[in-house]
Amino acid sequence: MSSTTKSTFTTAGRTLRDVVRARRTRRITIGLVIALLVVGVLGFFAAPPVIRHVAESQLSQQLDRPVSIRRIALNPYTLRFEADDVHIGESAANIAKAPGGTASFVDVSRLVVRTSWTSLFRLAPVVDELKIDSPRISIARYDADHFNFSDLIAKFSKPTPEPSGGPARFSVSNIQLENGRIEFDDRTTNAKHVIDRVALGIPFIATLPSATDIFVTPLLQARIDGSPLVVKGRTKPFATSRESEVALTLDALDVPQMASYAPASVPVVVKSGRLSTDLNVQFAFAGDVPTIRIDGTATLADAAVTDRANAPLAAARAVHVKIADMQPLRGIYRFDAITLSGPDVHLLRDASGALNVGKLASPSKPEDRKPAEGKDKTPPLDLSVGHLAIDGGKLTFDDRLLKQPVQGALTDVAITLDGFSTLAKTPARYTLKTAFDKGGALDASGNVTLAAKTADATLTLDALALPPLQPYIANAVAARVASGTLGAKLPLSVDWSKPDAAVQVGAGELKLDSLTLLPAHAAGAAPIKLASANAKIGKVDVAARTASLDSVQLRGLSLDATRRKDGSINLAALAGPHEAAPEQTATRKIQKAQAAGPAWRYQIGEISLAEASANFTDETPARPVKLHLAPVSVSVKQFSDDLTKPLAVDGKLTLNGKGALGVTGNVTVSPLKLALHVKGDQVDASAFEPYFGDRLNVAVTSAYLNANGDVAMSGSGKTLAASYKGDVSLTDVRMLDKSTSDRFAGWKLLGLTSVKATYGERGTDVEAARIMFASFYGRVLLDAQGKLNLKNVVVSDSGQAQSVTQPSASAPVAASAPPDTAKSGPPVNMRFGQLVLQNGRVTYTDDFIKPNYTANLVAINGTIGAFGTHSTTPAPVDVTAKLAANGPVSIKGQVNPLIEKPALDLTASAHDVELTNLTPYSAKYAGYPITKGKLNVDLHYMLADDKLTANNHLFIDQLTFGDHIDNPSATKLPVRLAVSLLKNSRGEIDVNIPISGSLSNPEFSIGGLVWQAIVNLVQKAVTAPFSLLAHAIGGSGEELNYVEFDAGSATLGDAAQKKLDTIAKALADKPSIRLDVTGRVDPKVDEPGLRSAWVDAQVKRAKVRELSDRGESVDWSAVKVSGDDYDKYLAKVYKAADFKKPRNMIGLTKSLPDADMKAALMQNAPVDETALRDLAQRRAQAVKEYFDGKIDSSRIYVVAPKLNADGIDDKGAGSRVELGLK
Repeated sequence: MSSTTKSTFTTAGRTLRDVVRARRTRRITIGLVIALLVVGVLGFFAAPPVIRHVAESQLSQQLDRPVSIRRIALNPYTLRFEADDVHIGESAANIAKAPGGTASFVDVSRLVVRTSWTSLFRLAPVVDELKIDSPRISIARYDADHFNFSDLIAKFSKPTPEPSGGPARFSVSNIQLENGRIEFDDRTTNAKHVIDRVALGIPFIATLPSATDIFVTPLLQARIDGSPLVVKGRTKPFATSRESEVALTLDALDVPQMASYAPASVPVVVKSGRLSTDLNVQFAFAGDVPTIRIDGTATLADAAVTDRANAPLAAARAVHVKIADMQPLRGIYRFDAITLSGPDVHLLRDASGALNVGKLASPSKPEDRKPAEGKDKTPPLDLSVGHLAIDGGKLTFDDRLLKQPVQGALTDVAITLDGFSTLAKTPARYTLKTAFDKGGALDASGNVTLAAKTADATLTLDALALPPLQPYIANAVAARVASGTLGAKLPLSVDWSKPDAAVQVGAGELKLDSLTLLPAHAAGAAPIKLASANAKIGKVDVAARTASLDSVQLRGLSLDATRRKDGSINLAALAGPHEAAPEQTATRKIQKAQAAGPAWRYQIGEISLAEASANFTDETPARPVKLHLAPVSVSVKQFSDDLTKPLAVDGKLTLNGKGALGVTGNVTVSPLKLALHVKGDQVDASAFEPYFGDRLNVAVTSAYLNANGDVAMSGSGKTLAASYKGDVSLTDVRMLDKSTSDRFAGWKLLGLTSVKATYGERGTDVEAARIMFASFYGRVLLDAQGKLNLKNVVVSDSGQAQSVTQPSASAPVAASAPPDTAKSGPPVNMRFGQLVLQNGRVTYTDDFIKPNYTANLVAINGTIGAFGTHSTTPAPVDVTAKLAANGPVSIKGQVNPLIEKPALDLTASAHDVELTNLTPYSAKYAGYPITKGKLNVDLHYMLADDKLTANNHLFIDQLTFGDHIDNPSATKLPVRLAVSLLKNSRGEIDVNIPISGSLSNPEFSIGGLVWQAIVNLVQKAVTAPFSLLAHAIGGSGEELNYVEFDAGSATLGDAAQKKLDTIAKALADKPSIRLDVTGRVDPKVDEPGLRSAWVDAQVKRAKVRELSDRGESVDWSAVKVSGDDYDKYLAKVYKAADFKKPRNMIGLTKSLPDADMKAALMQNAPVDETALRDLAQRRAQAVKEYFDGKIDSSRIYVVAPKLNADGIDDKGAGSRVELGLK
């Protein structure tokens, strides 16, 4: 083994010798020596002058002050740098400010810097020793904010971007300062201070590990204005850690005095404070890594800090910190306890949104805070607090960002924090209690784990006053909160371990009490009041935007809503924000987040409203509508963001304190769908009268709606479908005349039972099993213009108000437009099982006649059977009534009124109607008052295919007229005659008046038809009295007003006698009728007749004379002239006649044929006007004589004859006797 080793060494030696002797080796060695010599020459001789020149030039430029260095020495082999007599003079500007002052700013006798060669390998400066000998600094203070170095702070404090490589890496060890001196000239107070004999020893300051030998112990020694200050440390130079320790003890150090000399750029001013410390500061190396460790206690008493404007920032009665382990270089800050007593913090946010505390430091750009890539990461912050206690605290805030500034404070702030750590995974427990200066308290407790980035809290808010928060509320609503408190008990949890922080609210409760909302800039009653609101929260997940609430309960809600004349609603003005939220406010941030994120999903188990009330005033109608709803209760279950799900609804309310309305069922919002059971009990419907009352001349002063049924509705617009099943009624309806306040109409009950009503695209269908109309009344008035008041119920187009119970002033009646019969929209189908009329009454007043007439129809009762728009079977009708103080009225039959062409078959009767009540009508239209009489009427009406036929049977007993009354409106017709013609001997009138008409005629009127029939009946007394007379006895009445005679004759024929017998029979039953008899001739017929009759008489007289001449007894009436005798006696008469006759040639009377003889005699007959008059008279006398024994002669009058046929418009002969009735 040894031989082998020896051989090896021998071989190595030879090899080394060969290398040394090699030429190449010698060249390299010589080059290195030359290089070292060159470096030495440059370092020792060339570099110092250059460095001094560059340093003086650059420092003078950078400092704006003259800089000089007497000598610079450099050892390039040991990297030792020395500078002697370094001088920095005062700037010219400062000298100008203070003439006569010192011209020196900083002087250093010697500066020694010993650099380590490891700097080359670490690429960072490593200084083994830094020594400053006899530094002299002159400081001058010109005013409160300016020193002689203020310009340097302003110049070098400008923010510069950090190098891309992150924080500077360096190591400086063995820092020594000896025999220092600071002269301070405070020219604001004319005081001078001197700090001399300053000695400072710092073992190291480093940001990177270093293996430098540390020989300096911690030391701070000085004399302040003659008072010594010594801070000593100890070191363990031989320990591996090279540990040093400094004990720093201060006793009530006056902080403001020391801080008053801080430069003006320092943003705060320390107004008071006494600092006491008992600290141990240890310097050590852990391997090559330097460490600084601090432990002990520090107390700051009576501290107060303001900003430069003297505005308070913070103050505290005492701040006590117990440090367990603080290593700033390693980011370790461990406190056993931190106690703050009586802290008082002032926060101010200006109009730009900046906080006063935020202005204390220059803001850094986000990119400046990005960690350097590829470099060693800074170790995480290790901060722990064993126990933190804050008591008696106060936080005052002044928010000037909003339009209306907010001032407030949190008082009695008490905070505890136990077991807090930024790295530990165990949670820290905290508590918070405070009160709000304007009402309310906050209590919170929970856990926080920074390592896991989680926290939870149980938050209790008690009676937080809301009015002071009005400026913030104005960003959300335009209402002004006049009163109200907010309370809450909420468990919260926060997890910010992910980019989107998760905030959740657990099962808790929110309360709102005594809320009063007013318009932002209006006075008066509060439109919204709320006694209390309570929300029970199940879970709220802010990140997921989901919320689940068990219930929301509102109690004592009071609304005062007004719809103004322009249609706006006062409450709508409270909904929108009063003013836009500034961009810097949390409200604005929330609004932006809500707009950017997905929609919230929510579900509320039940929303309930109890003991609520509402006043609604609608000013849009001419008379405002005023509704008072109280109490109101509403319950809505399973309310959620999914509007397609049905909501269970249950609501009750009372309207104007007079009735109740209840609604239960389901409501679906989208698409709209309702399925509700509605129960209304005496709901005041008259309260809505102003909506339609301005279009009526009547006022609905009372009306109550009752309903008990199911309402369904779905769709909208053209697809809307709705239905109602149940009962509905309108009761206690009372309508008054607006002009006089007199009663007009009303009823006790109008009720529909078992209603089935539907509305849809196919039309409207209404069905009711029964309609009850009970205890109804009405007033029907015919005014002076002959217009019914029922037409005045609706205000005319002129808008002029009219009374419906009193006569109106004379005014032209506007023509009404014909009804629009054009069909539009879907059809309406109706079916009604039965209509029951019960105890009704109607008052009819006629002001068209003078004096006025009034009739009362009372005790109206009856039924109408089933009818509808498609009924095939008519409905039976049975209605009875009574005319007040008169007999009964009944209507029976069948009707089918709602089909396309209505049909009816009705019989109506009224008995024992006193006609004296109708005197106003008889006086006006007939000119005679009725002093006695009764009426029985039986009417039969039939309507089919728009054709009406009717028979009006009138039976009038003992109709008696009074004296004639001069009345321009009375008829000129012979009313008495007509009555006399119709009366029988018992004083009875029994007449049928048939009428007919077509409903298709736009001028159709039943009353008009009946009246026209009566007028026609009376006219017959003039135009055809005998027809009327014959009608009374059941005859035809044809040609009874005359009897005919043969031409030239005054002898009654059989036909004439038959007519006269008919007339005699009729007049025998009508003793009040007189008969006028007028003889009449027609010269064209009767003159030839008279001539022929004269000839016949002459012939007969010739025969009588002959018979007399024979001595025979002759009866003129019994003498008959036969045909043969006639010719014989005609010739005698001709021969005896004295008139010029034709003669023959010998002068004798010429023989003529019988016809020519008769013609000659007729031509010469003595017939003239007297003969014609006599004929007429004889004819009238013949008729009068015929009536002898049949009619009292005192009732027959012979009237002067008529000698011509003028004026005869019938087909009868002019040879007649005309009869007239009076």
